[in-house]
Amino acid sequence: MVGAWPRLIYRAMTLATEFTVDAASLRETISRNDWFNVEDVLTETDLVTRVWADEIANAASDHIADSRWEAFALAGIQQYANANSLAEVKIANLVKQAGYSRSTFFRVFDNLTKYQLHLYQLVSQLSTEVYAKRLFAKPRPPLEFAEFTINLFYSADCTIPNDWVATLWKKYGHVGHEKFHPQLSDISRTIAQYTQEHRSLGYNELAVSDVHPVVCLYEREVLESRLGAQPSFPAARQARRWKDLLFGLVADKRCLGQQSLSGKRDASFLKYYSS
Repeated sequence: MVGAWPRLIYRAMTLATEFTVDAASLRETISRNDWFNVEDVLTETDLVTRVWADEIANAASDHIADSRWEAFALAGIQQYANANSLAEVKIANLVKQAGYSRSTFFRVFDNLTKYQLHLYQLVSQLSTEVYAKRLFAKPRPPLEFAEFTINLFYSADCTIPNDWVATLWKKYGHVGHEKFHPQLSDISRTIAQYTQEHRSLGYNELAVSDVHPVVCLYEREVLESRLGAQPSFPAARQARRWKDLLFGLVADKRCLGQQSLSGKRDASFLKYYSS
């Protein structure tokens, strides 16, 4: 679900499109319990981060029981969103904005790197809660579901710079992929529950055990595309491919056949993944 969140500046046009993209239009789409097309805003990570920061901050107050952790989390969300690198965010600034002392910070988190890991995992978990809330707000056929799911999670991933993730993975990756990304089980349960409750719309019969390997595969592929000297994340081709993959997984044969007849290529999960 990276040096620091980029400085939030507004650019009027995306590189690949001719229409105006701004925070108001993205928020208006979200207010309808839809999600904006991430492929249209891959060059607008600052704008996407600003919109996501609002969603995460709203979810945080309902999620965090410890008032100290909530204060430091909200301070971190705001400061990393306005920083150009991890190094710009100092403990002194965090404790000042949170309203607590340095000694309280170290009692709660031990050190800055551990705080960054907890914040990264919290933001990932809160994005999962935003997903569940928005997803269950209305029924969606399988193709719309796949588009919505990848648009939401891929845009959330875009808000966290590659060098931040790489730094944390280098230090904490030894714990294993699923402990590093503890939100994956919740995502799998949410997808399985939603598809089970809306089978009549053309969904395949899926258990959590069917969904979870695919969710883990998505997160692992995104993670690997962030690492190395020349990260390939984000990429429109990757986002598009995962929309196709997810559709191929959740749609039943009748729905797949209808999409094939409508001009979409044969929708097989394995075929999409091997392409």
